[in-house]
Amino acid sequence: LAQELCILWQQPLKVLCATTKRIELLLMQADSQVREPFGGTEVPKRWALFCAIVQLFSMFMDAVLLTVIVPLSAQYKHRFGVSDAAIGLLFSSKAVVQVATSPFAAKAVDAIGCRVVMMGAMLVLVVSTAIYAVSGDAFGVAFAARAIQGIGSSGVLVGGQSAVIQLANGNEGSLLGIATLGAAAGVLLGPTVGGWLASPEVAGFGGVFWVLTVATAVVAAMQLVFLYCVLPNEALVKLRNAGAREEGDRIGLRVVLRSRKVWLILVGVFAVNFNIAMLEPIIPVRAVHQFDIASSATATLGLMWAAAPFGFVLFVAPSGMLSDFVPKNMLMAFGPVVAAVGLILIAIASKDSGGIPLFEVGLVLCGCGYALVDAPSQAALTELLGQQGQSAGFAALDMTMQLGFIFGPLIGGSFGIDQGGFWPLAVGVAAVLAVCSLSLLGARSAGVPKSTTSV
Repeated sequence: LAQELCILWQQPLKVLCATTKRIELLLMQADSQVREPFGGTEVPKRWALFCAIVQLFSMFMDAVLLTVIVPLSAQYKHRFGVSDAAIGLLFSSKAVVQVATSPFAAKAVDAIGCRVVMMGAMLVLVVSTAIYAVSGDAFGVAFAARAIQGIGSSGVLVGGQSAVIQLANGNEGSLLGIATLGAAAGVLLGPTVGGWLASPEVAGFGGVFWVLTVATAVVAAMQLVFLYCVLPNEALVKLRNAGAREEGDRIGLRVVLRSRKVWLILVGVFAVNFNIAMLEPIIPVRAVHQFDIASSATATLGLMWAAAPFGFVLFVAPSGMLSDFVPKNMLMAFGPVVAAVGLILIAIASKDSGGIPLFEVGLVLCGCGYALVDAPSQAALTELLGQQGQSAGFAALDMTMQLGFIFGPLIGGSFGIDQGGFWPLAVGVAAVLAVCSLSLLGARSAGVPKSTTSV
């Protein structure tokens, strides 16, 4: 029977492969724009764009899995029978693991190339989501699933963004902005769609994660086809060269972290990530208390939170494109200031003061502030560290972002959920954001040099 099945599928598979090769040949013949990248291999410019689009989908699913539990936070305490601090720990568990695994993801990219890291990351995301789906009321299983997701997320960011940069040609900011748009859309749709799917009349608490398991598997299959069946040999050579550099040609994470310019960028990245992450456990609870919304109205709470990622979606791609033309430090310095204004507006908003519109405007500004730092900071580190240090640079950036997502929910869940404690917390974080804006201004040379000698 096995032999008969192999014979039956052999001819259709041959036809499919031949068709794919023919389509690829026609596309390459139609492409008149080529470039001369690092290593001397000519690669059509459009393959960098296609790679950024594939990375967009991967980052989209990673962000959806990250934020889908936001509108459910009001129910978690009763579902799992744990404290507010434990809920904050659940939110942070993914980031803790991601911080620990990002350096290893960078080493893997340097050792074996981007493709294997990207595919392994997507498979881990599929498995972790399936574990979450079967967790039921077991807090320990849900915690483990959330933590395992961090392994996949580090590979998605470090491996995927490194692949995009390997194929880029002077438009790194634009391509990184396109790829990061996936994360922005995922953060936007994760709470909204998650809140709707988690409603008992739709899929329920467990059903939403089975839906996401299937969706993540589809994206993984799409990535597999692109990386192993569609990419032309010129691009594959380029990606393989990323994993074939000699040890002396690489800039490791320790060397990267000795650079003052890198630290100035990372401080600003940490601040805006901390601000957004701090609000994740706070916003649903604050909306319930301030505007008398039922905690069971997960779809409504998800829509309210969606204002923050909506601001992110609006500005992340334009900020990446702008970073190719204007000083990156000036662009990034606006981000913390905008986020600080948004945070104060959220603290002011109540039924008697501005109402839900002011609340939503504050969230939009927080998302905009995040976007103004995110894509430009990736492009700035790429220019500063060059090809040899890009994987270590993305690892440092990923670790910094996840540290924000570790401490943000912990601080927010411990001090901000109590209505009396949110005002002092908001004022303090806004002051820190203002200081970090000055830090980013100090990174004025980060957007100029191509050499790695100053690192």
